[in-house]
Amino acid sequence: MRPKRLSREAACQVLLNNDRRHAGALASDQLRPKMRRSTPEFLRIYDAECRRKRVFIEGVKELEQRLDRIAMAVRLIAGDGQFRERLASESLATMPSSLARRISDSPPAQSSSEPTSGEVNSISAGEICPEVLDLLRDCTGPGGLFALLRTVLPVRQIEIARLMIARGPISLNYVKMLVALTQRSLLVEEFRPQPELASLSEDRRAEMECDLANLSRAFLNALDRRGPVSLELVFARRYFDRLMDNSKVVRYLARNFPGRFEEFHNLTVLK
Repeated sequence: MRPKRLSREAACQVLLNNDRRHAGALASDQLRPKMRRSTPEFLRIYDAECRRKRVFIEGVKELEQRLDRIAMAVRLIAGDGQFRERLASESLATMPSSLARRISDSPPAQSSSEPTSGEVNSISAGEICPEVLDLLRDCTGPGGLFALLRTVLPVRQIEIARLMIARGPISLNYVKMLVALTQRSLLVEEFRPQPELASLSEDRRAEMECDLANLSRAFLNALDRRGPVSLELVFARRYFDRLMDNSKVVRYLARNFPGRFEEFHNLTVLK
């Protein structure tokens, strides 16, 4: 049986109705992005990202510990007047300024790139703030990214954008998780919790929100510190290696600091 052919007017009406339904679906998605993930899969994404952040934070802490060990060693031996004279005679008295500040307990002030809430107060809820557009200017994001960002307030948009960039390739599932675990005070009024979280108790969801918020702040703080600490460690290690490569300095340390000499030697092979 041959299908009945529609008139031109009827066919146009069908296409028009389809377009309206499609547009309505798009608009609904923009207002209420769906996770399209099961609760167990959502929890796997959450656990994996938390582990990733903890590993990064621990890595930065290890860099800082290495730097502190070198600084403590230099502070100890630099307190010896005769040793300072020996350094001057070997043209080793001038150390990197960053190391000098650290051993004097005056490390350079850390400036945070995180904006204050007052800087984004002028942006209305549901809009993308200019800081986010600037951060994502050179990034290629998946469809629906900005629709998700519009569901949170501008100060949270900036935090999510920084977390996205630091993570690497932008993952829509990662952004959806960050939005889903955003505290209510940072969500636009129209947004409601994702259905994937419905099976979780209020206490469990609140615990996950708090843990992720604290971990994200610690991660961004470590991200700000990693570059300066890495550079400072390179300068400090090179200076200490110069000390331990000088035979006169090594003999002086072995004779006057016998209990610490092995530690000094180990610092030269610290990676």
